[in-house]
Amino acid sequence: MNISWSDWQKMPEPESCREIKGPEGPGVYQIRDSVSGEFILFGESKTCRKRMKSFYPKPYGTGTRNNESKRIYVLTHYRNLEYRTAAVQTKEEAVKIDRYLKTQNNHKFNT
Repeated sequence: MNISWSDWQKMPEPESCREIKGPEGPGVYQIRDSVSGEFILFGESKTCRKRMKSFYPKPYGTGTRNNESKRIYVLTHYRNLEYRTAAVQTKEEAVKIDRYLKTQNNHKFNT
């Protein structure tokens, strides 16, 4: 599958999470450990940038991530994490990429 990923970027500190760069519309994201290279998690959303901010608690981010274990992991390891995103045209296209990434079975957390 051909995915037009952005370059890897360092995960920001919680106080700076509003600076996350990514699609304002539909897209996918992937997070990895910058030291080990291990893929940590991935996901899709109709508002990709907002979804990524959900890993950070209020008042910094939106703090609405449903899976608490993912949020805790990101908050305790953000110094070693980096992310990349890919903008797509539709939510359906983002879901298709998400499903493909899930088949790779190489992430610490599955969506």
